[in-house]
Amino acid sequence: MKRKWEVIIGLAGVILCVILLGGFSLTITSMEEKAFAETVFPILQENVSENYISESFEAVKTLAVWFGVTLLIVLVMALPATVFIWRDRYPKWAAFLYLAAGLATLIGTQLIAFPLAFLFFIAACLCLFRKIKKSEGAKYVSNKSHKSNIARI
Repeated sequence: MKRKWEVIIGLAGVILCVILLGGFSLTITSMEEKAFAETVFPILQENVSENYISESFEAVKTLAVWFGVTLLIVLVMALPATVFIWRDRYPKWAAFLYLAAGLATLIGTQLIAFPLAFLFFIAACLCLFRKIKKSEGAKYVSNKSHKSNIARI
C-alpha cells in the first residue's frame, strides 16, 4: 500500500460518518414519540414549548432520515475512492470521489458535520498533490539497462 495516509484518512472519515450519522439516524428513527418526549425533548425545550412535541419529533425524525440518506451517499462515494487509491491506481478519480463525499457530507448534514467533511477534503488533496517516490532496492531493480554477463563475453 503506497498511499497509506490517503487510505487511513479516508477510512477514518467513513468510520466516523457511520458511527455519528448512522448512530443518530438509527437511534432517532427507532424511537417512539413517548421516548422522545422523555429523553430528547427536555434538551430541546429551551426554544420549543411543550405544545409542539409532535412537530419537534417529526422534525428530528426527518433530520435522522436525511442523515441516513447522506450516509449512504457518502459510503457510495468514499469506499470506491479507497479502493481506487489502495494500490496507487486512479488517484484523480479517488480525489474526485473523496471530494464528492466531503461535499455530500456538508450538504447532507446542513454543515453540522464539517469536521467529517474536512477529513474527506484532506484525503482528496493528498490524492491530487502528493507524489509517491519510487524507492530503490531489491524490489525495484531493473535488468533492462544492464548487460548480462553472457553478453560481455
